[in-house]
Amino acid sequence: MPHPLRSLPSVDRVLSQPVIAALGLPAELVADAVREELGERRAAILAGGAAGESSPEAIAGAAAQRLRAAFGPSLRPVINATGVVIHTNLGRAPLSGAAVAAMQEAARYSNLEFDLEAGARGSRAHHLDAPLRALTGAEASLVVNNNAAALYLTLAAHAREREVIVSRGQAVEIGGGFRIPDVLRQSGAALVEVGATNRTRAADYEQAITELTAALLRVHSSNFRIVGFTEETALSEMASIARERGTLLIDDIGSGCLLETRAYGLTHEPTPQESVAAGADLVLFSGDKLLGGPQAGIIVGREAAVAPLRSHPLMRALRPDKTTIAALGATLRHYLRGEAESEVPVWRMIAAGADELRERAEAWQAALGRVALGRGEVVADQSPIGGGSLPGETRPTFALRLPDAGLAARLRRNDPPIIARVVDDGVQLDPRTVLPEQESALLEALRAR
Repeated sequence: MPHPLRSLPSVDRVLSQPVIAALGLPAELVADAVREELGERRAAILAGGAAGESSPEAIAGAAAQRLRAAFGPSLRPVINATGVVIHTNLGRAPLSGAAVAAMQEAARYSNLEFDLEAGARGSRAHHLDAPLRALTGAEASLVVNNNAAALYLTLAAHAREREVIVSRGQAVEIGGGFRIPDVLRQSGAALVEVGATNRTRAADYEQAITELTAALLRVHSSNFRIVGFTEETALSEMASIARERGTLLIDDIGSGCLLETRAYGLTHEPTPQESVAAGADLVLFSGDKLLGGPQAGIIVGREAAVAPLRSHPLMRALRPDKTTIAALGATLRHYLRGEAESEVPVWRMIAAGADELRERAEAWQAALGRVALGRGEVVADQSPIGGGSLPGETRPTFALRLPDAGLAARLRRNDPPIIARVVDDGVQLDPRTVLPEQESALLEALRAR
């Protein structure tokens, strides 16, 4: 009886399979993958185990799968059926159609840093300055690649080798392991904590100011909430203290909300325009949270405070690219036109009412028919806002529940992958975060499950 090793095909025979030729990858790269597949089967046989299917077709298919995983596009569009509106792991805010189109246009040659009127070099900061000033009431603006960069640049430019006063309850971790004390330390600023975790009064700031103080910093608790016996100094009061003592007031509000959240049954979220009106010298916020745009860090405030940031050496390392500028510009225009609720996906999702969502969930249930074996049900649920915005806040929704916890893994393997919530050994699909154009793909995947 021939030895099992003799059943393994040669490298050349595997390389001749059509699935290998269709990859279009360099020959040596493909050959290495085939050798690895053959090596694993050879090792299994020598260890006394089973090598699995060892036909040339099977090994070629396994090698092709290995190569696609390593060299194919790993960043893929997914269907978010979790109900979490701003899902950090799924890319935060989905962009509007206008923002996507603007990015596509900007991906070609553009007047990124070219003044068309003068025929000379221009500034990329110019493209977003007018809409940001109009929407926030600020004198000046600047955009960098994310809000952590905005804070880092601000501190490096204004507080290097000086002190920044922060309420003890605001020396927080802002996500991904980045902590406010660490950002201050890396920027060259020294942190001075005042007050208690739950209560910080105006007098705490006043007593901490010295000749080394560069700024008072307020950090909005965008991803957590302290309740109970609490007290926080009003921003307007902090602004008065800063003016009287000759220091800057920096307000890191995080989520970049430009609309009044109470209109949607949510807790009030600080807005850039409120911070500017209250007297903050610099207001920092994200572009890809409640603003509903691309990843960006946005800085607005007084011209005298913004100007040193524009000329700082770090600015070149932190500046946004042309597609970010294009997408952010298109998003800001939605607000200028008063159409954010209908055109910015984040706000369209937040604004969706429970009755509308129940109708969509029931339509999914009806569309599945016998495929769901009569087990699917529409259930009341809550959609979290998520993404470091409005901590703990949810909107009422209705979801389609299927009592099959294993379905979640199968849906993730779909093309496009579908991300659902597993609740009590069942899968729940929330229509709030499923874009209308994705519904047919969602239903097709459920029918095939």
